[in-house]
Amino acid sequence: MACGHNGFYHFGMFPTIQARFAEKGISSIAFNYTHCGISDDGDYFDDLERYKHNCRRLEVEDLVFMTKQLSENNLFHQPKHLFLFGHSMGGFSATFASKAIRETGITIDGIILLNSLRTLDVRTPEIMEEWKKNGVYFRSNMRTKQELPQGPEFLVETLASDSTWNMQPIVEKLTIPCFVAHAVDDEAVPFEHGRTIFSWVYKNNPRNAFLPIPNAGHTLNTTHPMKLDSEELEFFCEQVVDWIENL
Repeated sequence: MACGHNGFYHFGMFPTIQARFAEKGISSIAFNYTHCGISDDGDYFDDLERYKHNCRRLEVEDLVFMTKQLSENNLFHQPKHLFLFGHSMGGFSATFASKAIRETGITIDGIILLNSLRTLDVRTPEIMEEWKKNGVYFRSNMRTKQELPQGPEFLVETLASDSTWNMQPIVEKLTIPCFVAHAVDDEAVPFEHGRTIFSWVYKNNPRNAFLPIPNAGHTLNTTHPMKLDSEELEFFCEQVVDWIENL
């Protein structure tokens, strides 16, 4: 399970999603990216220097590493089927990772994208000018009240949104089953991102599915720390489990 930008393995709804999967006999592994800026089981960004260097290239490398460990390390039970799950920016990185993983010879049986970005090019022109001028752009995190540095390699990737880091040609070549879910009222990644992603891939496999989630925001009406479950989160879990079980 790949978390989004500013996320971590035990963020908000992720443990609940894993618990719902486990109840149906579906194992899952969540992890922190090497450069997410959060140590151990914390939820505060305590390594801003490492965070500054995080980028999609490193996230893809982390996902490839984790998948290889799962497939090759005797410490893990070998899965019968292997799926990638990405939320928000994690969906973007997981999509690119799916190509890199398959190039290593590892079979992926499907990919699940929840409230995923369709492009890195989502900043305003004013922000992009500041970012290019300084090499670092500081973005406010409302949860931790920190100013988090978006670094130079992330900038280069964003500027390459129409070339090297263009998600569309990667998605259009995906033939593995894809489950694309998006909250209709997503305040962070607009619903059109999910709908566009599905429009790129829907013809490639008869098992591809698109799930609009009504009356839900970016984290399906949950918070961190997790206080209450939500009907929207339960709805998503039920639908994705059903999709996996019927592939």
